[in-house]
Amino acid sequence: MLREAILSGSLGPGERLTQEELAARFNVSMTPVREAIQQLVAEGVLDQEPYKGVQVAEVNADEATEIYLMRSAVEALAVRIGVPNLKISDVQRLHTLHAQIKGFTDQANIAEIRKRNYEFHFIFYRAANMPRLYRLIQNLWAQSPWDTLYVIPNRAQSVVEEHRRIIEAVDQGDAHLTAAAMQVHLEAGMHMLIEYLAKNSS
Repeated sequence: MLREAILSGSLGPGERLTQEELAARFNVSMTPVREAIQQLVAEGVLDQEPYKGVQVAEVNADEATEIYLMRSAVEALAVRIGVPNLKISDVQRLHTLHAQIKGFTDQANIAEIRKRNYEFHFIFYRAANMPRLYRLIQNLWAQSPWDTLYVIPNRAQSVVEEHRRIIEAVDQGDAHLTAAAMQVHLEAGMHMLIEYLAKNSS
């Protein structure tokens, strides 16, 4: 549940966490909270420092580049495998999510965009039916706290257009074209993020 909260954007990069608050949030005892924190710290999803507590990890430009390059490769693979397995209901949901993302972009509602963006992507990754690949993608997403939708002006508008190309490829039933469009989408986000960090580094 904690990983899902980070993946969906409910918990943002740099946000400090306490065991008490997490136990109350998820309605569980302290023991599973401590175990979850330890696991996510080991994976690099959370940072833990003595006397400072735990926070959602942040990354620098080099780390972001590495994560995005890995994501573009493995997510394109998952898309190529997953597209032939998409159900009609999945494709319909992709269209619905795209329309919702566009609407929330017009409203500048980044939190809602991020939630639907997450669902949009993971429809493909679940369809691949490869549990190890799915867990790898989840872990890479959780290590991507510098969400480009949050920090880069006008990135959301670009996402709408990139998602449109992905959906067009899905509608054509072309798994390779869809995978290529996903890879272009992710690498565009990476380049915009790196450029943004370079301009705004102190």
